[in-house]
Amino acid sequence: MSTAMGTGGKPPGRMRRLARRLRFEPIGWVRTVPWKEVVYVGVPLLLAALAVVWIARTYMKPSLPKHVVFGGGPPGSAYAAFGAAYGKVLARERVRLDVQESAGGRENYRRLREDENRIDVGLVRGGIGEIEEAPHLVSLGVVGYEALWVFCRGRQILDDLPGLRGKTIAIGGKGAGMRRMVRTLLAANGIDEGEFEAVEIGGIEAAEALLTNKADCAFLMEPPESGLLKALIYSESAQLVDFSRRVDAYTKLMPALHKVVLPEGANDMPGNRPPRPVTLLAAQTQLLARDDLHPAVQMLLMQAATEVHGGIGLFQDEREFPSPRVLEFPLSDDAKRYYTSGRPFLQRYLPFWAANLVDRMLVFLIPALALLFPLVRILPPLYAWTVRRRIYRWYGELMFIENEMRRPLTEGETRNFGERLDWIEQEVNDLHTPLSFANQVYLLRQHIDFVQHKLEVSTEGGEMPTPPRAGADAEG
Repeated sequence: MSTAMGTGGKPPGRMRRLARRLRFEPIGWVRTVPWKEVVYVGVPLLLAALAVVWIARTYMKPSLPKHVVFGGGPPGSAYAAFGAAYGKVLARERVRLDVQESAGGRENYRRLREDENRIDVGLVRGGIGEIEEAPHLVSLGVVGYEALWVFCRGRQILDDLPGLRGKTIAIGGKGAGMRRMVRTLLAANGIDEGEFEAVEIGGIEAAEALLTNKADCAFLMEPPESGLLKALIYSESAQLVDFSRRVDAYTKLMPALHKVVLPEGANDMPGNRPPRPVTLLAAQTQLLARDDLHPAVQMLLMQAATEVHGGIGLFQDEREFPSPRVLEFPLSDDAKRYYTSGRPFLQRYLPFWAANLVDRMLVFLIPALALLFPLVRILPPLYAWTVRRRIYRWYGELMFIENEMRRPLTEGETRNFGERLDWIEQEVNDLHTPLSFANQVYLLRQHIDFVQHKLEVSTEGGEMPTPPRAGADAEG
């Protein structure tokens, strides 16, 4: 009794059934998945996709820099304020803008041109630099006007510059780009270097020299809202030069200059300062960059310029800047696209980092797809062939057995085809294929049965069976 019950008092049959129940066997649809074919075809495709991503990130376009050096201006200047505003816009996209102090546009131009202590982008006034000496620089557009304020000591109102011969003139501090402009204006009026005394000071120092009789005239470039300008406009001992009489001649002779008008009362409406409209000359400020600056950063900077400079101002209309005007340096290709089409298409719908990655990948994927498309068309037939190959290989075994059955036995020869057919049948029963190939598996099993039956008949000497038809079996 104990022997019949087995260990633990349970019949062996129940134990086997329980073991089968607890055994984790694959469900039907999983067993039909051709895992070998999936691995053979899917893994190479996955590796190819990863290779495409890696090549795109590494070789096609340089990765987006996380640090960009920007040439600003002296502390408290408009250039410095603009640089800080640009930095906030780029920071939203996780790009750090390192705004570095400089003496002004001329120093920014020098650092853009040279490799030592270089900057990537900076504000440079029109009229500074030439394309021949810096062919690697490109413009991202004009971002605003910088009015030239000329104050002269005394109560006499000047309407031009010829009266400055023999005067002491504050022409701007060392490194300031305004000094070249001042000399050009004076030379256009026939005032040579030896006919005036140049004092290399600017800003507050120039205003103090003018108000303390240490200079007869001062050339300044300050924002209209500057308290320094308001102090000079209110001063009874200094007068603002009005260029209205020959402003058109100046702008024709010097394309970097532009005509702007300071409206009456613009600086102080209650006090009506200035007491009359004043025509001024203004330089145009451009955003210059090295031509190797990343295209995505160029687009970011132009978007920042639109946000910072796109509003209405004393000398500009709303959305007048940034502008694609060309001064000394050509527009970059990315700047041309921005002014023509606006923000890149991908950046309108994707985060900046994702749009940049997709853009870099497209450069590689377009030619890659042209090569991969024919290969992809080969994959379905190749996949079908790999599955059919596992089925068709057994037909070779069946044909061998049939051919051997027709050959007469030699003396002493024996055959064991029955065991061989049983082995083939077992192997086919363990064959796992996709459901779309199930009809071919069942047809193979019918053919195995046909050969087995034929072997039995040939052994017993009966009538040979008719082989199953593939079409009829498929229809059934």
